[in-house]
Amino acid sequence: MIFNSDITFSNEAKQVQETSYKFLERSSWNRCKLARILISMWMKDLTDDLEFISQIRSKSDKQHDAAIFELIVYTFLSKQGLTVDKHPILSKATTPDFTAKSDTVALMLLECTLSSNSFDSTEEERRKEAVEDIIRQIHYYPYFINLGFKRISKISVTPKKLKRFIEQIRISSEGFENEQLFHRKFLYKENEWEIEISLLKKSNNGIKTSLGAVFQDAKIIDSKKAILTALNDKRPSKYGISDTPYVICICVNDMFFHTDEMYSVLFGNDYGTHINLTFPGSSGFLYHNKPVNTSVSAVILFKNTDILTLGSAEWSVWHNPFAKNPLELKSLPIDEYHFTIEGNRLLKRVINKNANVFELLHVDELAYNTDPKGTDESC
Repeated sequence: MIFNSDITFSNEAKQVQETSYKFLERSSWNRCKLARILISMWMKDLTDDLEFISQIRSKSDKQHDAAIFELIVYTFLSKQGLTVDKHPILSKATTPDFTAKSDTVALMLLECTLSSNSFDSTEEERRKEAVEDIIRQIHYYPYFINLGFKRISKISVTPKKLKRFIEQIRISSEGFENEQLFHRKFLYKENEWEIEISLLKKSNNGIKTSLGAVFQDAKIIDSKKAILTALNDKRPSKYGISDTPYVICICVNDMFFHTDEMYSVLFGNDYGTHINLTFPGSSGFLYHNKPVNTSVSAVILFKNTDILTLGSAEWSVWHNPFAKNPLELKSLPIDEYHFTIEGNRLLKRVINKNANVFELLHVDELAYNTDPKGTDESC
């Protein structure tokens, strides 16, 4: 069983320290209820895979998310009439996630992976949220407490010390107006943490919450590097693949990433109508003017793909023009990006399928989008 049947349901939003699985299991929101039904239904063919079930139920959000993504890919392939086998036995102990084939589609091997977000890692986010939780537990304070994270440590912050520091700021802030308080910032240091704290007066002392604005020093957004790292981690040599089309399925849930940026991820450059094959840098399919990863037949991009956000998902196939074992065009009913080599250029070709993710997964789109945060009695 994926989800406990005797759980006490709640309509509260996801809590800071709550795992994605636990929220999904206990939420009474309509969207979560439908997600539980879909996951349980999609898992019917995989009920003997106890390891996979434990990954879905994992306390690690990354492992849970990876398992849900893998299940979505499995379901997508199956719904297209493909025969899908999980963890096929190859020449090495390490195996890819799936094989898929049909009467019209040749055998292909597929491996699933997640790309990390451009900003914080899950661990960093959890540590930061633990500090925010300390402030959330301060009720009816006369000020909003603003936090600016300068440095995040693996060692915990001491709640009593942090609260004592904030109280000292409060005492020294008496008599100042908000315009002045905005510029009064104090640096809290403990166990390698550096947190900039400021206060703003509440307009009403009856306001319970005391956590104000939360800031973090800006980081350079480099989603391409994160995607390239994830792709390189799934090289076919790990699995002993040599003469079968091999496809990497990558899930990118970075809100700043645009599908067309895959040109730069895979080839290092993008000249609008073509790719320059003399590009001297490093990328997924080109390295210093030379084709690389030629055993990778294609990359399938699953953008914004999560069980709770299917409405914003975008799926596309990116063919490797240098592949030893190319993936046949039109093997899958989603947008395809392929290329023609002409001298020192790759000419871009796009086959638009205008695919609907709900139709591909056989999910009722109207039911999925109807009052997603509403609740009913039959959870």
